This record gives sequence, structure tokens and C-alpha cells, in this order.
Amino acid sequence: MRFSKKPAALTLAALAAVLLLAVAALWIGVRTDAARRIACDYLGELTGLPVTVERLSIGVLPTPALELEGLAIAQAPGFGTDPLIEVGSARVALNWGAAFGGDPAIRSIKISDATLRPALIADGSDNFSALIERLSALGGEGESRWSIGKFELERGALEFHDAAADLSFRLTAIGVAADSIAPATDFPFELQLAGVSGGNTLHFSLQGRARVEPDASRYLARDLNLKGWVGGEPLPLAGIELEGGIGVASYDGKSGAAEIKLGTMTLADINSEFEMQSTIGDRGTSLAFTLATSPFSPRSAAIAFGSPLPATADPEAFKSTEFSAKGRLDQGVLQLDFTEGWLDDTQWSGSIVPQFRKFRIRADRIDLDRYLAPESKTRSQKQATLEESLAEFAKLDIDAEIRIAEAHFAGAKLRDMLLKVEQDGGATP
Repeated sequence: MRFSKKPAALTLAALAAVLLLAVAALWIGVRTDAARRIACDYLGELTGLPVTVERLSIGVLPTPALELEGLAIAQAPGFGTDPLIEVGSARVALNWGAAFGGDPAIRSIKISDATLRPALIADGSDNFSALIERLSALGGEGESRWSIGKFELERGALEFHDAAADLSFRLTAIGVAADSIAPATDFPFELQLAGVSGGNTLHFSLQGRARVEPDASRYLARDLNLKGWVGGEPLPLAGIELEGGIGVASYDGKSGAAEIKLGTMTLADINSEFEMQSTIGDRGTSLAFTLATSPFSPRSAAIAFGSPLPATADPEAFKSTEFSAKGRLDQGVLQLDFTEGWLDDTQWSGSIVPQFRKFRIRADRIDLDRYLAPESKTRSQKQATLEESLAEFAKLDIDAEIRIAEAHFAGAKLRDMLLKVEQDGGATP
């Protein structure tokens, strides 16, 4: 039997026309105010917060794709008027299987000009936990089964404020790139960002492997390599470069605990090792960390940071130092405990509470003559120089105690020496 080619051609043409009309209707329809209202209502139901969208469109070739512009997710009550999330533009492309009810396999996600504003108020409440829980529930019951072929974020920003801890910072120019993302699977990623604090600027990049475990609310990154640059006053015009690495970084969404292990960093020729733990709880953000340096030259470091040390009678003074410290930030108060330190031949320890300008330093022995000005030759000159230094020290608005077990000065040996400054300006030698 022979079939006529004309009816077959007409049938194909009719199907093509119907498909074209459907695509055109879909393409035009989603651009209407009614479609945007429906989309905003749907997203608002998902997030539990008011949502607005300025522009929305859908494409079907080569794969289904959703594009939107001007997305804003409002803040929860009590957290101000600026949106919790703002997105300049976003494009999500699906695989055809996902479009017809298969596992949510996303070909790519690209987000531009996004700003996230997480915050905690004085009672410890936050504006992001509820949103994370609602979005996590989208996967339904059972094991998460989704994938993202490629993820890109460009020109992102993060504005964080913790009222309980009186802690705020802003990071800008955030860029993230990752491939082959899926639950409980390691994947490569790259992070870039910039930060501004007062007159200083930070540029930072991070490369490594990450892992997301949404069923356990756990997120990890491993084998991270980091590079950065810090500039601005009082640093030199060229700024300071830093580089290092992190063995493991993790965040547990159920407990709110974050941790960094096996961290290393080189900054201004200072080699250091560090670890950090952070928890977000009812009392705000708490932070604990350890830091230990290898021996380095204080003179070289001071020049790199834009504050050269003065000349000394002994050119070998301030030649070498090192220290190890434990720090903690709780309810907005930072305390540093120096468990062990060396300055040239002097061993010291102590603590600092910057917020209250409180210093406690203990040293075993020190030759003060080495650290006087070069022109201090005679005993009387040394005495005058020391008295002048003590007078300036006493004028500082600080609470300080410096105890020295044995001090050598102008041929004399002083034992159990105590230098004390009270914040009213009084001093007790």
C-alpha cells in the first residue's frame, strides 16, 4: 500500500503549528502581570515570605528554562525593611526528563547581582532558619535525589548583622562556580569575594572540593587553597598578599555549629596555623579559635603593615618573635589569651580584651637597654628615656598590667617589676 506524502506533510505541519502556538502562548503568557502574580504567590507559599518579581519568562529550546529579573524576598517581621534576598537576574535550565516528572535534574543555574541579608536580633532569633527548613522540605520524604550540572553566581553580596553580638560585616563581588553537584557527593568549586571594612579592602579566592548532605543538614569543604590581598590605610600602597589552605570546613544546620580545621596562612611573611569553631545560638554568635605562628621578624612585619618600629640601641632588637593564642568572641566581647610567646630572648604570656582596652602581660626577663633609642648612651640618658616612655605609657586610656620577673636597665637589675595603668590615667610603676 502506498501512502500519500501530502496528508503526512500536512499532519506534520499542523503539529508544528500547534507546538509553535503553544510555545508562543507560553512565551507571551508568562510575561503578563497575571502570570507574575501567580509566580509571586507560588514562591511566597514556598518561602513563607512575600515575594515580588519584575520580569518572568520561559523557554523550551534547547531545554526547558525559566528566567526572571528583579526577584525580592521580603524580610521576616522585626528584621528591617531591606529584602532578605534580592536577585538581579537568574536563569534555571532543566533536563527534559525533569520537565516531565522525573528526578529534578537541573542542567544549569546562573544568578547575577544577588544580595543576601542574614541577621540575628537581640533575643537570638534569626531570619534564615525558617526559610532553610521550608526549602529543605521541598525534596519531600526519603533520600534526596537531585542534581545540578553547573552552578554560577556572579556579583553576589552578603550583609550580615548580629545584634546580640554587635557584629556586622559586608562582603561583595562574590563569585561561585561549581560543577556536578548532587547530595552526598564531592564536587569541585571556586569562590571569589571582596570585603570592605572602614578604609580597608579585601580580595579573596578559594578553590577546593565541597559536599552537601541536605538530609543531614550538613555541609563540608575539603582541601581548600586560598589566596587574598588586603589594602588601604595604614598599609603600604601595594597592600599585603596572603595565601594558605584549609583541611576541612564544615557547617551543621541542626546545631548551627561551623568549624575550620587544619588551617594554614602566610601573611606578610608570617607563617601561622589556625583552627576555628563558631555557633549561632540564643546568645548570638559565639566564636572560638586558636592561632600559632612560626618565628618571624617584627620589624619586617611592622613595615609590611605600614607601621615601622623605631630604631633601637641594639640593631638586633625586635629581630624575632612568635606566639600561640586562644581567642573567643561571646556576646560581642573578644578576648585573646596568649598562652606562650617569645620576643627575642624574652618569654611572655598574657591576655587582651580589646573592647575594654584591657591588657595583662607577664614576662620572665628582659634587657630594656636594647630597646631604648640609639642616642641613649649614658646612664642618665637611659634613665630619662625610660621615665619619658613611662610617662607616655601612663597617659594611655587603657587598663594595663605588665609584670616582669627580672629586668636589666642601665647596669641595674630590677626584680618583680610591675607597670600598671588605670583607665583614669593613673599609673603605678
